[in-house]
Amino acid sequence: MKKSYIGISIVTDIDTTKWEFGRKVLETFCETDPRLVPDGFDYALGEKIKRPFYDIAACEKYWAMEAIIDSGYGRTFTKWGCGWKRSKAVKYRYTIRHTLVNQLNELRPGWLSGDADANRKIDWIRLFHRLVELANPQFAILHLFTDIETRRRAFGEDHHAIVAADHFLAGPPAAVLEDEGIPNLGWATFFGREYTKEIDAEKLRANGFAVEAIGDGHLVTLTENIFDVADNFPLFSARRAELKKLLRPGFIRLTNEPLATELPENSTPRHATPPDPDNTGKPAGMIGGNSGVSLSLDSTFKAQLQIAAATKAPYALLVTPLNQVISKELWDRVHEVQGTVYQINPPETIETIRILKRPKSAMRVPYIKISIVTDIDTTKWEFGRKVLEAFYETDSRLAPSRLDSDAKIWKLFRGVAACEKYWAKEGIINANKSGRGRVSVKWDCGWTRSEAVEYRYDMIHTMVNQFGELRPGWLKGDADADRKIDWRRLFHRLVELANPQFAILHLFTDIETRDDAFGADEHAIIATDDFLMGPPAAILKDRGIPNLAWATFFGREYTQEIDAEKLRANGFAVEAMGDGHLVTLTKNIFDVADNFPLFSARRSELKKLLRPGFIRLTNEPLNQATSPPVDFGPRYAPLLNGSWVIPTMRG
Repeated sequence: MKKSYIGISIVTDIDTTKWEFGRKVLETFCETDPRLVPDGFDYALGEKIKRPFYDIAACEKYWAMEAIIDSGYGRTFTKWGCGWKRSKAVKYRYTIRHTLVNQLNELRPGWLSGDADANRKIDWIRLFHRLVELANPQFAILHLFTDIETRRRAFGEDHHAIVAADHFLAGPPAAVLEDEGIPNLGWATFFGREYTKEIDAEKLRANGFAVEAIGDGHLVTLTENIFDVADNFPLFSARRAELKKLLRPGFIRLTNEPLATELPENSTPRHATPPDPDNTGKPAGMIGGNSGVSLSLDSTFKAQLQIAAATKAPYALLVTPLNQVISKELWDRVHEVQGTVYQINPPETIETIRILKRPKSAMRVPYIKISIVTDIDTTKWEFGRKVLEAFYETDSRLAPSRLDSDAKIWKLFRGVAACEKYWAKEGIINANKSGRGRVSVKWDCGWTRSEAVEYRYDMIHTMVNQFGELRPGWLKGDADADRKIDWRRLFHRLVELANPQFAILHLFTDIETRDDAFGADEHAIIATDDFLMGPPAAILKDRGIPNLAWATFFGREYTQEIDAEKLRANGFAVEAMGDGHLVTLTKNIFDVADNFPLFSARRSELKKLLRPGFIRLTNEPLNQATSPPVDFGPRYAPLLNGSWVIPTMRG
C-alpha cells in the first residue's frame, strides 16, 4: 500500500531558465513554511541530489547550468534542469525541466513537478497558488494521492483508463497534454489560456465551485480542503464527477471514479456513486448526517444537497441524540430539496420520528466570541491592515486562509498587503426600484480559517447613512476554543486599535447557550439572544447591555457607569484603555469552562457593584451537568464519522 502524497505538476512556456524565476520559486518554498526549506539542491535530472542547500543565492549557478551535447547532428548548447529535496519532515523532491527551443525552432514548455509527504500542517494551496502566479502555466494540478487512486487499475481495466491513470499520476507533462489531452482533474486544477474556451467560470461558480482568475487562466478547486480527498473521498469524488458533467464531453479523459475500497487500516469504507441524472429509473434515496453536536451547511452537506437537487433523489437528514443544534441555513436547504429530517431513537431500536421543528439551541461545542462596536472609520486600510496583523502576529495559527468582500469568502489569503482591495471594496446599490436612487457604499468583508484554529470574523464597516446618522462599525466572530491561543492578547490589541464604544471577549459553553439558560420569561430570552449575538450598536442603543462577558470593555458612552477604583477595591482587574476601561472577571478565560461556579459568582458580584438595571440579565444559569455521549456502536459508524452514503433503498 503506497503512502499518501501531495503531487504538484506545472507546465509553462515562460523562460524558466532565468534566475529571477528560479529565485522566486525557491523563495516560495522557503516562505510558505520553514518545513519546506530544501536541504539539498543540484543540477542534472535523474541523478541523486548531492549538494547541500546553503541559501537561495548559492543556487543561482546550478539553476540552469549551460552544457554542450555532442550528437550525430553536431554540438548542441543546452541548459540542464535541476532539483531540490528535503530529507527531513516534510520530505519531498521537486524538479524543473526547463523551457527550451529545439533545433526545429519549436518551443518545448518547462515542467515543474514533484511529490511531498502529505503533511497536514503545510498550507499546500498557498504554495501552489504562488507557483501558479509565478509560472502563469498552460496547465497545472495540485492533488493529494491516496491508495484509492494509486492502486492498480483504480479507474478501470481497459487500456484507455490505465494509460490515462498513469498520465494523471505522472503529472502530466506538455507532450502528454498536447497528444492525449487532460487525463483527470486534481483537487486544484489550473487551466491556462490554451483552455480559455473550455472554462465557463460563471457557470462553474453558479454550481458551487470555487473559480479564481489568475494570470491568463482560472484555478478551480473542488472542495474546501485538500485533505477531503483522504478524509471524505466520496465527497471529493462526487464533486469531481459533477464538475466533469459541466465541461465538454471528452475534455477530461477519465470519466469513471475509483471505488473507495481497500482503504488504509483503521478507516471506514465510504464509497458513494453519485446518482446518474440521465437514469430514467427512480433515483436512490440519500441519507446525510454526522456526529457533531451542531450541524451546519458544511461542504459535505452542500455536496449531498446539490446532488439531491440535480437528481431529485429523496433526501433525509438523520439526527441522533448527539446532534443538538441544526443551523437555519442547513434546515432551510434540506426543505428546499423537499427533504425530511428524522430523529433516530437509541440504537436498541431502529425507530425514527420525523422532526417538524428545528432544534435551535442546546449543547454546543465551546467557542470564543469577540464582538467590538466602534465609531472610528473602519473602512481605512490602515485600520484594516493592523487588524489583520493583530491576528497573524498574535499566533501563526490565527493567520486567515481566506478573505473576501463576498459573503461566501472565496478568495484565498495571500498575505496582509493583498487584502487591501477587498477590505472596503467600493460598490453602488440602488436605493429604490427605479434605479434612480443610487448610493455609493463600501462593502463589508470577512476572513476565515478552515484549519485548526477554525474561525470566521466579519467587519461590518462604520458608515454615515442618507440621513447623516453615524452607524458604528461592528467587528465580530466566533472561533474554536483553542487553549493554546492567547485570546486576551488578541482582544487587547483589537481594543487598542478600535477604541470601542463597547466590546466583549467570552467563552461560550453549553451552560449559557442552552434553551432558557438565563430564564424562561421573554425579557430573559431576548437578552440571552442579544448576549450570544454580540451585541451590535443598534441593540446597545435600544435595549442596553445584555450581560457581562469574561472580558468587557466599556467605552466613553459608559464613563459615568464605571467606577474603576471601586471595582479594583473589590478585586476586579480594571485597565484604562483609550477612552474606556477593560474589566476582566477571572485570571483565565477558560475558567468559564473549567470552573463556571467561580466565574458565575464573580459576574454576580460585579453586577451588584454596578447601577441596578445597567446590565439586563440579573440571573445566572444553573451549572447543570450535560449528558454523556451515546455510544451508537458500529451499526451507525459510517454515518457518525462524518461520512455520507447513498443507500440502495428505493422510494
